[in-house]
Amino acid sequence: MKIFIKNRSFFINILICILLIFTTNCEYYSISKKKHLNYSFKHEYINAIKILNEKKYNKALIKFSNLYVNYPYNIYTEKILVYLMFLNYLHKDFLNVLELSEEFIQSYNFSAFMSYVIYIRILSEISLDTNTKIQNFFRINRYFCNPFYTQLAIHDIKIFMKNYPNSIYINFLKKKLFNMEKRVKFFDLNIIKFLFKKKNYIATINRCLIFLKEYPSSIKEINLVKKILKISCNEIHLKI
Repeated sequence: MKIFIKNRSFFINILICILLIFTTNCEYYSISKKKHLNYSFKHEYINAIKILNEKKYNKALIKFSNLYVNYPYNIYTEKILVYLMFLNYLHKDFLNVLELSEEFIQSYNFSAFMSYVIYIRILSEISLDTNTKIQNFFRINRYFCNPFYTQLAIHDIKIFMKNYPNSIYINFLKKKLFNMEKRVKFFDLNIIKFLFKKKNYIATINRCLIFLKEYPSSIKEINLVKKILKISCNEIHLKI
């Protein structure tokens, strides 16, 4: 019995030693592998910046995209997102810029790059509501289309002006804001004219009231809208 206990203790000690050796080796392998990955990633990141500085934009976009996919949420992700937004904007992939900027805003709310990110987001929204070569070829004028992206840009410009009043981009954005608000106003007025022409008087009245509230200083347009509003009310015997 004593021999069994003694042998049992001996085997337990051996087993513990084996486990310690195995655990130590695994830990060493894990640390070694992590160091190798970190070195490899840093090397790829520096190489991507070098390619960008050489103005090889197509190749740089591929490199930064691979870094973004293969090494998610690393110490350079914030900067990688900024580079990707810039490169996607150059490649006119404006929808991707909006998607990346949304991720950036949610993940890095206090980033030093935030003003630039919002600025390039605004430029992308403006570009999405600007005629393309194909639209020009088929004589499609986006000025008469739904100003969805223009409205997004107006919203983002107002946020930008509030948060970054001393930015170097302010004067440029103010000029853009004036033209975009004019574009939205033109679209809203055309909607009123269209509904009135179709004799949809209830919808016309609702649109007129919204227009008068949104654009109180547009004297010329207001006179026309008031006239349409009065006629529409008379048609359905409504007093306002």
